Amino acid sequence: AATDHNVDNTTAILREWLKNVQNLYHDVEWRPMEDPQFYPEEIGPKHWPSSRFTHVMKLRQAALRAAREKWSDYILFIDADNLLTNPQTLNLMIAENKTLVAPMLESRSLYSNFWCGITPQA
Repeated sequence: AATDHNVDNTTAILREWLKNVQNLYHDVEWRPMEDPQFYPEEIGPKHWPSSRFTHVMKLRQAALRAAREKWSDYILFIDADNLLTNPQTLNLMIAENKTLVAPMLESRSLYSNFWCGITPQA
């Protein structure tokens, strides 16, 4: 679990989550990053300058590298603003038995994890 210089209560939420479920996982690494709380070229907390994208990509690469070193069977990357509402989502993705899978996020706005036509097979 990692945070990205959040100004909201993400860190407190993650700490509470860890306290309640950490014992259910083989391993959880906690790397909160409280400072700095903004990027130099950032206009506001919802602005994503290229340095923020770069930082998040580095966090994800480090997590992937750590998972490989621990011989993890699975790794899940999810942003705090993505909600998995179906409790079977992870089981369904694992059952696909693929190297890489992702849920198709249902979107009622411009935000989505897909940007093209969808076939009946998704």
